[in-house]
Amino acid sequence: MNSVAPTVRSSEPLAPPTRIDAAFADPDGVLDLIHRGAPYKTIAAVHRDPGRATSSAWFRNFWALGGKVTFPGAETYFRNPIFIEAAQAAFGARVIRPLAMMTNLNPPAPASEPHLDLPFFRGAHSREVPSWLLAPMGYSGLFHAWAIPVASAITWFYAGEGGAFEYWPDGLDAPSCSVRTPYSNCAVLADNEYMYHRVGQIGRPGEFLPGNAVEYDARLHLVERRWEIRSAERLVAAYDTAQVRLSVLWKAFCFRDESEEQAWQAHTDDLTPQRIVEIFGKDLRRRGLLADPPSDLMRDDSWRDRILETYRGATH
Repeated sequence: MNSVAPTVRSSEPLAPPTRIDAAFADPDGVLDLIHRGAPYKTIAAVHRDPGRATSSAWFRNFWALGGKVTFPGAETYFRNPIFIEAAQAAFGARVIRPLAMMTNLNPPAPASEPHLDLPFFRGAHSREVPSWLLAPMGYSGLFHAWAIPVASAITWFYAGEGGAFEYWPDGLDAPSCSVRTPYSNCAVLADNEYMYHRVGQIGRPGEFLPGNAVEYDARLHLVERRWEIRSAERLVAAYDTAQVRLSVLWKAFCFRDESEEQAWQAHTDDLTPQRIVEIFGKDLRRRGLLADPPSDLMRDDSWRDRILETYRGATH
């Protein structure tokens, strides 16, 4: 069977943000599943960020990863037809392949920095490419030719103070838009790998943890009707359930048609770790920076620091 060359995606967002006022047919079931996921790990621990003693006070759990459900009870929500139909319309895509689903829990905290979600590239598999490398690959602009269009639907369950979802559909130089509380079971679907966005301030400054940081191994527990951050047996902070912003993030690959999906499945023109290093090296030399290849892609800290320092998100 002849393969079809994959489409080179644009560096601009492919889909306008779409608001969905009733994201799940069974929102109570979603909330129950979020509660069953406790205790939650820090985001740094979930992504196994090496060399970290602390993490931001952001907690996460995956319901699905790599197209497979990993959390019992999430099957129905992962294949949500509401999201699939919205992604087809927004991205002009006939074939939608659900990819990942995760919960995010945020206690009171300052606004996060505007950022892009971790992108997905053909051939950049987690077994061979460390997860920390994906963000600079996206910010560098060097790998658009291998980027896979991804629809992201973020659904919120929060009626507390702050916690807006702020996004820049026309770039950071243009005005932003916000979805504000109170919201329950509403979502925004967009191209979040290429559209800057952030979580607004949650709660009041007097409720923030110092430096908005916790120990790497801290856990967020649900104890009766409150959330508790604990580090080992030590209680770090406690919040009423209404103070913690709950959200569910769903992601799916978007293919214009079956032939484009076939090209992805055939691994046509995939990246390899060596190719990624070569592309970065060529650009570093163009910038007049040292560009020795890493001795070990997974463990060379000096090369990692160089990449993270050079290829960062835009500032606002």
